[in-house]
Amino acid sequence: MPTTPIVAPAKKKVQNPENQSVVEKSTLEKSFRLMAAAKAMTDIYEANFKFVSKYVHATSRGHEAIQLAVGMQLLPQDYVYPYYRDDSLLLGMGLRPYELMLQLMAKRDDPFSGGRSYYCHPSLRRPEMPKIPHQSSATGMQVIPATGSALGFWYKEQMGLSSREEVDAPPVVVCSMGDASVTEGEVSEAFQMAVLKKLPILYLVQDNGWDISANAKETRVANAAEYARGFPGLEAASIDGSDFAACWSKVKEIIATIRRKRCPFLLHVRVPLLNHHTSGVRKEWYRDDLEEHSKRDPYPILRNMLLENGFTESDLQQFEKEAIATVAADFEQARKAEDPRPEDLYTHDFAPTPVTAETGERSPADREAKVMVDCALFAIEELMKKHPECLLYGQDVGRRLGGVFREAATLAEKFGDHRVFNTPIQEAFIVGSTVGMSA
Repeated sequence: MPTTPIVAPAKKKVQNPENQSVVEKSTLEKSFRLMAAAKAMTDIYEANFKFVSKYVHATSRGHEAIQLAVGMQLLPQDYVYPYYRDDSLLLGMGLRPYELMLQLMAKRDDPFSGGRSYYCHPSLRRPEMPKIPHQSSATGMQVIPATGSALGFWYKEQMGLSSREEVDAPPVVVCSMGDASVTEGEVSEAFQMAVLKKLPILYLVQDNGWDISANAKETRVANAAEYARGFPGLEAASIDGSDFAACWSKVKEIIATIRRKRCPFLLHVRVPLLNHHTSGVRKEWYRDDLEEHSKRDPYPILRNMLLENGFTESDLQQFEKEAIATVAADFEQARKAEDPRPEDLYTHDFAPTPVTAETGERSPADREAKVMVDCALFAIEELMKKHPECLLYGQDVGRRLGGVFREAATLAEKFGDHRVFNTPIQEAFIVGSTVGMSA
């Protein structure tokens, strides 16, 4: 399978005098190669528009700098919830263009969903890469499960259940989203719990100024960093996402802070949108700001930075040539890959379970009848005694009341406030966070 070669020259720190960002020379080269690949992917998709538009997709064109800065700095124990424009983030994590194209073309060997999900809707559990739990279309709905994963890490740390790798380098959860999705109610619910429990999560908000055809002035009263000020304890910063060096430096600082302090952070990143919203919503139909956005293209900015720091024009042309060749070869290989078979419809539809039939006696003769709420209480207590990974949280279940029907009475006293605790009145978070915790 074709692959983009990555050369790692001797390490040399590169100083950007404008923003005082420090990046290793080898990191600059790797990031440029990956950014060139991302650009080549956008170009080849556009050149084959009719073929690839059978499957709705969006690309990271304009967002590449911040996505690469995040993807390249994550560890295998970290968890990531990307959104539908994050193909550069996936390249930064180590995935190949070919693998992303298998999902674009809904091929049988698509590593994320076997051809079931749209492009850039990944799920991944490789030991050498950050983990990506499966999620639905990421337009805000991913924020609660992502925060649930951070709650899971918080709980493991409270219970001493962390692995050696997680103790040595405590995990970070990255939840990526567009700025327009911050108006979703689920986002507010997630921010509340992230602050209340001091969860180790980075909310990465990429702001290109657009929803689909509605712009920011029409649809939101504040950007994400401004909105975050309403959640004391949620640290926030806003940066220019066109400058890779600035992105790299800030992401490095934030991730180190979260690993050390175990706290939530929101990074609002201003980026240009240089491609269509999706393959089905063409930029030329409604955009009047294309020229202004093109002036903030991160690609020539990074290219000039390499020229200023020891690389020659010949070097860069060679990197670009190799990236274009790799992407073209990967595209053709993916195009020829096998399509899903009809019988694949039922592959992995349900996880196998050893419980296939009811056993035991529902009404044993030597037992006293109990009301349903007491049965639930006893069952939960049995589970919590047997499984240290079991916990109970929700509205009014904590120590003070133990449930409005006393369904959690005495549980906090027996198992501790870290295993039985109250949440705000937010049903979506209570249910949705369990999806992230179970991942």
